[in-house]
Amino acid sequence: MVNTQASKARGFTLIEVMVALVVVSVALPALVSLVMTQLDGTASIRERTQAYWVAENEMTRLQLQQRLLPDFTLPESANGELDLSDRVWYWRMDTEATEVDDIQRVEFFVYRNEDRESPVARLAGFIHDS
Repeated sequence: MVNTQASKARGFTLIEVMVALVVVSVALPALVSLVMTQLDGTASIRERTQAYWVAENEMTRLQLQQRLLPDFTLPESANGELDLSDRVWYWRMDTEATEVDDIQRVEFFVYRNEDRESPVARLAGFIHDS
């Protein structure tokens, strides 16, 4: 005599397989979407970090010029471009007087393209204008 209960317990039924496939087909697109969102966020953070490096480099360059060149005067505005991480970054600098004599407020804006629309980074600081 053949044991019918032993033969039924060997595998999954068609219904169980179909339910498992439905669960996987619903969960997989959500997982892919989550991974893509994380990758986009990482790229955005990398881009902003590099843009801040550009602004900090330009601020440091300005401070060094002021210290090393005796006849250096702080310009009202300036702009330029810088190659960093296989990319060209565009920056603009604006200065304005403050209420304290000989102290200037310096602000750098860094853009990802020449259009100079919506800066990726913005850095402000103060420089003693002697």
